[in-house]
Amino acid sequence: MSYDVHITKADHWISSEQNPITQDDIKKIADLLNTYKGIPFLFKEGRITLCRADEMVIGVMITIANRIGARVQGDEGEYYDNTNESYPEPPEHLLMAPVVKNIYDSEINSPDEQLKFIGALGVGDEIQHDKFGKGEILEIITEGENTEFTVKFKEEIIGTKRVLPFFAPIRPCKQD
Repeated sequence: MSYDVHITKADHWISSEQNPITQDDIKKIADLLNTYKGIPFLFKEGRITLCRADEMVIGVMITIANRIGARVQGDEGEYYDNTNESYPEPPEHLLMAPVVKNIYDSEINSPDEQLKFIGALGVGDEIQHDKFGKGEILEIITEGENTEFTVKFKEEIIGTKRVLPFFAPIRPCKQD
């Protein structure tokens, strides 16, 4: 079992659903989430969670939390802040390719447009992931910004993975 660190607006991360991070909050931090696509944040139950966060990533989480009036809290209830400047910015290797803006020659410029694109996808549709390549959507779990896809990627070495399409670098596969 891994140790998780959470961004929450609640007094305790367990109660995040009572005081959730909203769609408006996500819009306020979309630039940070896009910049640090290499960090596998999970948005669920009103909070943003990361497994096995190190000090560098906690620095980004603190920046995100500060922007939306939230706090960073570990599984055991301890809070993280940067009053002693002990959490540095993450290294460049965590940065991935820039956000894909050109979807079939139309621009996705906002989280609303990304949400609309994701909402139009269905089971059986093929997507292109910047890191994992082509894959077929096998299952869609929940809706909106909480959407998760189970995707079977064409490369056998990658196999089947669950992805968060709102944050993942995905685009549709062009038909040949």
